[in-house]
Amino acid sequence: MQANTPFGVEHPMAGRDFVFQPIAVNENAPGGACVLRTFDEIGAFILTNVGPTRRLAPHWEAVRRDLIQARFGARRAEVHQAMRDALLAEGWLSP
Repeated sequence: MQANTPFGVEHPMAGRDFVFQPIAVNENAPGGACVLRTFDEIGAFILTNVGPTRRLAPHWEAVRRDLIQARFGARRAEVHQAMRDALLAEGWLSP
């Protein structure tokens, strides 16, 4: 059953038990420190701060593979964890 929200009807695939926890990026990242609060911000971060050749690394590919699905409600937890793992692999994840 779909729930009503202040913005209309909730998307049927929306994960009811996933809550996006902001991801803090440290000052070592290209573009400096920032906080990623949405899946759209994750996509924008990758496009603006991760170079094309670096995006081919397995840890960035894991994020990019399912990012579009996360924006529409599926695989949110997996993408969130993959982003944290990718930032950690680059040394850009804030503690």
